[in-house]
Amino acid sequence: MIPLGVRDTPIVGWLLDLLFLLSLSLLPAPRRPSELILILAASLSTMVVFALERANPDVLLFLMALMTGVLAECRLFLRILGYFLALLAALLKYYPIMILVIAFRETISIFVALSLLILGCLAVFWAEYHVDIARGLPSIAQGPYNTDLFAAKNLPSLLGEATGSATAPLTWAPLVQRIVTGGLYATLLGFSLAVCRRLSGNDQLRRALASLKRPERVFLVIGSAVIAGCFFAGQSIGYRGVYFLLVMPGLLAISRTSGAHIRKLSLGTSVVIVALMWGECFRLALYRVLEHPGFPEALAGQLGLLFWVCRELGWWWTVSVMLTVLVDFFRVSPVALWLSSRFRGGVVAIP
Repeated sequence: MIPLGVRDTPIVGWLLDLLFLLSLSLLPAPRRPSELILILAASLSTMVVFALERANPDVLLFLMALMTGVLAECRLFLRILGYFLALLAALLKYYPIMILVIAFRETISIFVALSLLILGCLAVFWAEYHVDIARGLPSIAQGPYNTDLFAAKNLPSLLGEATGSATAPLTWAPLVQRIVTGGLYATLLGFSLAVCRRLSGNDQLRRALASLKRPERVFLVIGSAVIAGCFFAGQSIGYRGVYFLLVMPGLLAISRTSGAHIRKLSLGTSVVIVALMWGECFRLALYRVLEHPGFPEALAGQLGLLFWVCRELGWWWTVSVMLTVLVDFFRVSPVALWLSSRFRGGVVAIP
């Protein structure tokens, strides 16, 4: 047992927040005034302040993810230490398991050995705590689709509910809701995959990703994996967007490339990310204005819906870009290259 109680909360919170602020110095530094402004805006955003104000355990998990990225650039022993640090974070809360995608950078032999060790640890953990895990699953965050919770299902689910209640009799409303929700989700997922496929085929973007310095690429992959994993796995409280801070240096580095299209893509996505990180502040400010006496109710409803739809589409666009980063990362990984050569009929020895 950790010898801490409720009375220790303030000092632990202050120390955790201080460590978080100091840890940001480990991220690649911005090189231009515009980049500095975006990084500062992201670091001071509603998402980050919310996490720090609550001294939430997710801050500790962020630190562990950051250290995994730092250790990923060291010799093998320290890299393995980083992987097990990520595994420990995943045992504390499930979603940090996505940090371990960085292990695909390793050679086949090391990757296989790591995978077996990690699977063994997970099996032991499940055998020991499966009852507690099953008991805790219902407590995973879930709630209204138009608050600070982010998820892939928010947009199709709320529009499906609205369509079902507005267009169908009471007995048919649930069926209409499921049909509309499923159709919208499939459409949005198809849009995301289409964006990912189009961007993945862009030679300029491939060269830009390949030209990233190793720390920038490692943090970009880790942040993209965690955010995308949380987005599709279910609803997540807004402060988990703190992992955007790992993504920003890589995107801003891509914006320094020579291709105008790629510069606009990466810089525009960075701006969208900052807007998402400030989204809860914007939402509450907008609602305060719309709820002012005398403001037309119909117009208030339309503006509120427009803001919400734009925010959700911003999430889908950002996650689509992150999926592109992950696809490119897997495409050039030793594991993918080995599998590709095997399926082509080549004989490749495991390094």
